[in-house]
Amino acid sequence: MKIATLNKGKETKYLNQYPLVNEDDIYQHDHLKEGDLFHLVTEDNRYIATAYVGRQHKGLGWVLSYDQNEDINTPFFVKLFKQALEEREYYRNIEGTNAYRLFNAEGDGVGGLTIDNYNGHLLIQWYSRGMYKFRYNVIEAIQQVFDFSSIYEKMRFKDSEYTGGHVLGDTPEFPIVIEENFTFYNVYLDDGLMTGIFLDQKEVRKKLRDQFSEGRKILNLFSYTGAFSVVAAKHAKHTTSVDLANRSRALTEENFGLNAIDPKSQYIYVMDTFDFYNYAARHGKEYDTIVIDPPSFARNKKKTFSVQKNYDDLINGALEVLAPNGSLLLCTNSSVFPLKS
Repeated sequence: MKIATLNKGKETKYLNQYPLVNEDDIYQHDHLKEGDLFHLVTEDNRYIATAYVGRQHKGLGWVLSYDQNEDINTPFFVKLFKQALEEREYYRNIEGTNAYRLFNAEGDGVGGLTIDNYNGHLLIQWYSRGMYKFRYNVIEAIQQVFDFSSIYEKMRFKDSEYTGGHVLGDTPEFPIVIEENFTFYNVYLDDGLMTGIFLDQKEVRKKLRDQFSEGRKILNLFSYTGAFSVVAAKHAKHTTSVDLANRSRALTEENFGLNAIDPKSQYIYVMDTFDFYNYAARHGKEYDTIVIDPPSFARNKKKTFSVQKNYDDLINGALEVLAPNGSLLLCTNSSVFPLKS
């Protein structure tokens, strides 16, 4: 087993079970390669944790165990998957929902790995090349723990020529239809990195429907397939979906149709968000609820967008078209965006 020695004073957060191993906390790490398992130790060689190398952003890797004698193998993943399944007993039995996250990376004990359930079709997402080195163990463990019709995978790390595809089981015709909080959505597991819906926003969509939609004019920015708009439409006065991608219109219309909502009764714009701000202001448009859920990074012919640099601009623009006593729902999927910002 390889060893990584912590710099003096850096052991406290790992003793408190902080899961992400930061490069700056390690005295020397050039000997550690993607997928390597290593023991995290103090200057006096005291064992702290077992981790693996899976570089993400500024992270060197993730802690997997605090037991020096625990093997990281198929039974290890079986144990964690069973624990995760028990935690999700509620979602397995709830009416009106058949899509949810089965395994949530470091929240369930393995940073760099997520598993989503789309009505019996499982999607594994690998967030580092290091995590992908455990592919055999993960897939073996999935087969022992989870029921499934099919398994697909997607590579979320850079420099991967293979972006993902079918792993095991049926090969369904896409899109498949999933249900979330009694609302239906099309899902594609075989089309690039996007699936059609972000399951980690499930509770946000429910809150939008239950608390911020009734009789309101809704503006959904970076709307993608219109998931926020669709869940709000039956309660709202009307919804407006804005996304720069050309295919967003057709995908949004499909999701409206799945829910017996006439797409022509809603507004869909294929344009840049900042251009829409200007358009809305010129035409005196105001919205009671504005949902902002941008990508971490995006580029078009005119400009480059970064959540860290430009989120303030998004908020300021939204305030110009927000009705008095209106609400902003602010989201981000950026793991490096500070909450206090």
